[in-house]
Parts: sequence; structure tokens; C-alpha cells
Amino acid sequence: MRVAIVGAGPGGLACALELERRGIYPDIFERSNRVGHLIPRVETLLQLFGRPPKNQLRYLAENYALEFQPLSPLRRVVMRTYRRSATVKGNLGFLVERGQSEQSIEVQLFRKLRSGIKFDLEADFRTLAGEYNFVVVAEGNELAASELGLWETKLNAWIKGAIVLGRFTPGSVTIYFNTEYARHGFGSLKPFNRDRALLKLVIPGADRSQANEHWNYFTSLEKINLEVIETFEMNYSTGLTSRRQVDNILLAGASGGFTDSFLGLGLFAALSSGVLAARAIAEGWDYEKLTAPLSNRTSRLIALRRIFNTLGNKEIDRLVHGITLPGIRQVIYNTNLDIIGMLCSLLDKPG
Repeated sequence: MRVAIVGAGPGGLACALELERRGIYPDIFERSNRVGHLIPRVETLLQLFGRPPKNQLRYLAENYALEFQPLSPLRRVVMRTYRRSATVKGNLGFLVERGQSEQSIEVQLFRKLRSGIKFDLEADFRTLAGEYNFVVVAEGNELAASELGLWETKLNAWIKGAIVLGRFTPGSVTIYFNTEYARHGFGSLKPFNRDRALLKLVIPGADRSQANEHWNYFTSLEKINLEVIETFEMNYSTGLTSRRQVDNILLAGASGGFTDSFLGLGLFAALSSGVLAARAIAEGWDYEKLTAPLSNRTSRLIALRRIFNTLGNKEIDRLVHGITLPGIRQVIYNTNLDIIGMLCSLLDKPG
């Protein structure tokens, strides 16, 4: 059986590793000259969004044979709003590095791979579909799904970010909500280590011409004065696909619409969908059914995004205050109840 994988990100690499475990060695096509995005990033495996698994790293290892080292456990999240600052502590998840460093998840997975990667190739998935038994598209964007007529955008935003130097606490993340500079997006500060961090601002509905104004307001209002060693900007889109497979073409990760439109979390779903694509191919299973829970989860989170988009700064203040009250905080963050799932189901009910 001949299988092509387009994209050597987490989803594509997870798919390749699972195929290898089943005796299939795919051809992997990557448009860059090496694995991992040029710009280093810190991504969150947030336990609250990953339930029912209590530990996403353990779940990935035990169920998908995917093992990698995170940057650190996530022990503290600070939420800063218009007039409040609230802190949550506990076993909240993990911070994972993305990019080209030896610690990045892409490089860690790549080191386990036996199949070759064809670098510097902009592969056309339609052409490959005529040459291979199956093609898995894991490009990290919606282009293939859009070309297939399956894509519906739910959030379009502009991201501006920077790698900054300072003194940081590993395992502690700060999230900023303020409609004056982020609209209904957010800012975040996530450490790589004690000396270096990722500072990022996600601005829905903005474009490149507006990014600097929002960024300057963000750093000024929040009194962020850190040494910047690298900056980046990029367009960002999340949405849903009506299907995840068309004939012999399977869509995984962000290409399959598995990134949530609330906080932009997608690593766990990318890894999971990559493995499930491999299993569907190797075993003849139904990929749509295998990925239905991931897709349903993403779809339900749109309800949170829809409600959040109606809130002003005062309402966001009250919301953050409410979800960090001692009794409520214990239930939300330090149990394994699927709070997000229950809330999304409630919000999705008509009337």
C-alpha cells in the first residue's frame, strides 16, 4: 500500500509513526527545508479542554504510542482582565515547545521516524491522490479543505507575537482579556524557560495594517516591558469541515478542522487525528466515525466562542471572577468533570 502524507507537523508525523508501527512506510512531503516552523512557539495541552483524559501526555503515550517530553507541567494560570487579576493553580496540563529546537515536539517525533521526508516540496494533494492509495493532508491550514469545498470559517484573526527575554516562572502562563486591544481575542505570555518566553496577541477581525496599533496598546496598557529578540506576524483561521475524508484523501489536524475557535488549542487533536488517519488506512476503518468525537468537540466549542463574542469588558470581568471563586474553581480546575463539554452542550441547545 502506498500512502502519502502532506505536511511534517505533529499530525503528519503522528500519522507516519502509526503507519510504520503497522508495517506501512509512507512518503512524507514537507514544503519547508526541515521539520518544525521557523518561529519557535509554546503550545498548551490544557487539561480542562482535554477531558475526560486526566493526563493528555499519558493518554497519548498509552493509547497512541506517542511519547515526548514537554517543556514543563502547567501549574498556574493567571487571567488578567480589564479590572481583575485571578490565579488558578493545580495540575492544569503541560507546556510544549513547537518549532525547530531539539526540545520541540516536531523534532522529538522526527527522531523516532524511519520513513524519509521529501523536503522543499510543495506537494499537490490532488495529484498525489491519483498516484497513491491514500493521501493524508496535515498542512496545518484550511487550504485543502477549502479547495475541496468542505471548509466553513468560524474565526479569522491576526496574530502578532514576540520572543522575549526576562525572568519567568516555568509552568506559569498569563492570559490577557481586554476588548480594547484584543477585541474578543486574547494575549498570552508562555515561558520556554526561566529566561525566555513567547508573548502573543490574537486579534479577531484584524489585519496586518492594524496589528502594531493593537500590539502597542496591549504592551502599554499591561505594562509589559521586556527585551524583544524576535517578532512575527501571521494570519490565523479556524473553522469546521463538513467531512474529514473525500475518496482517498484524509484531512488531519488543522486541515481537518480540529483546532478550537475559542483559545486556538489544537495540538492534542492534531496528534490524535494523525494516528486515527493511519489506523483508518491500515485497518480499513471509517475515519469519519473515528474522528467524530474530535470534530464534535470542536463544533461545540464554537458555542463558547459565539457567546464570548457578545461580552464586553465588564461581563468578561464578572465571568473570570465567577470561574475563579474558591468553590467553583475547585470543581472546574481540580476535578475531572467535563465542564467544557457540559457547558457547550447547554449553550448549543435551541432557545
